[in-house]
Amino acid sequence: MGWWLYLTLVVAAAHAQETCLSVNENPYLLFGSKTAYLFANNNVPVNRIHDVPGCQPIAFWLAYRHGASNPTESEIPELKKLSDFKNNILNNYRSGNFRNTNQRICASDVNLISQWEWNSRINSTFAGNLTSEGYMTTQQQAQSWKQRYPGLLTDNPHDYLIKYVDDEISGSTFRAFTEGIFRTQAENYDFPKEMNEKKLKPYKSCEKWKNEVEDNNDTLTQKRIFQSKQEFREMITNVSLRLGFNYDIHPTLVYNMYQMCRYNKAWDISSVSPWCSVFTREDLKRYEYAEDLETFYKYGYASDLSPKVGCSMLNDMVAFLTKHAEHEQPQQPKAQIQLTDSEMLLMLLRTMGTNQDPAPLTGDNYHTNTAQNRKWSTSLLAPYNANFAAVLYKCTSNGNFQIKDRYQVLFLHNEKPVVLEGCRVGLCDWSLVIQRFGELANKCDLQFCNGAKSVQSWGIVALVTLVLLKVAL
Repeated sequence: MGWWLYLTLVVAAAHAQETCLSVNENPYLLFGSKTAYLFANNNVPVNRIHDVPGCQPIAFWLAYRHGASNPTESEIPELKKLSDFKNNILNNYRSGNFRNTNQRICASDVNLISQWEWNSRINSTFAGNLTSEGYMTTQQQAQSWKQRYPGLLTDNPHDYLIKYVDDEISGSTFRAFTEGIFRTQAENYDFPKEMNEKKLKPYKSCEKWKNEVEDNNDTLTQKRIFQSKQEFREMITNVSLRLGFNYDIHPTLVYNMYQMCRYNKAWDISSVSPWCSVFTREDLKRYEYAEDLETFYKYGYASDLSPKVGCSMLNDMVAFLTKHAEHEQPQQPKAQIQLTDSEMLLMLLRTMGTNQDPAPLTGDNYHTNTAQNRKWSTSLLAPYNANFAAVLYKCTSNGNFQIKDRYQVLFLHNEKPVVLEGCRVGLCDWSLVIQRFGELANKCDLQFCNGAKSVQSWGIVALVTLVLLKVAL
């Protein structure tokens, strides 16, 4: 930082109150799909063992999202613009260009921003790749799973079937996960693998879902309604004032600062992100809710197509567990692992009926109890390194008097037992699993992807209903 900026900050601090946002002792750390796993899951005991009295685990199924990653190729040019924007902020402080001196960020926050530089190693070659933090966290989680289930996650590579897409980030996740299990280079082992993107990420090739949901302008209606609210527009104004601008910064530029904030915190969980110091706690919560509105209408309960796509992952899980439950002799592989993404994890949860709120999330109900205490929280459901496990247990007839079925399934989402009706802290009778999910899994048919267009989301249905009411009046 130059002497002129230092002098300006010292003088300014002596004459005005300032807002220091980087020194918050309890910062808000939930950033939607770019939340670090530790922030989303900080109350899970390390290496917690899930013992079921009278039962032994015999099969392990896991869906696993990759860890912290670099920005995508399309994001990089936008985020690099923050380098020039940073200089504009510093110029504002040098010139004392403030409408409201009581609202500007403090000297230490400006100093943080002045020290920020774009990492030249983040370029198109490494776009979207795992970061060192993402790689290390994946290794650690694999080690943790192995310590919990040593009889299933063994040192024999043929006890595994690992399914992943043939791209850089999936390949890196595969290497990190297997190195975590074997504590050595994955290339030294001949793993059974499957690499079929149409099965692992069917939404990418499902034309019906893409046409009616992803590319449908109505899908983001509720998100746009929320972002058009006065309080959201005032947030843009307040951020602009805080940085010394006499006009409202373009919303895209404010969002780029938010993007950089959450990327930085995912890459280095122990350091303060300079760009996070731009936002208040409420600012960050609003951006988090805006993303929840998008994921809710794309992958969640607002679309009838989500479970039709997400059933492919449920089908894989049920088929794997069934093979072990229907044979007396041990089956191979003991562990089946799908390396996936946040989209498919959210669709799986939607298909299984978990985390459903009593009312849909909308752009108008942000301040209601439903929204403020929502179960559909992308930060908690699908952060970096998110996971969903199903562990099949074989029980003795008199080993546990609470156990009815010989086989039990323990469902764990981000290492926590899943709340399912009729189950005991995530532990379900096999007969209940088949009753609830068997037909849904068996009837899973992605042939619908080539079908005709139809109305599928609450947003669209609500719009049609509103039109009809107006006509009636």
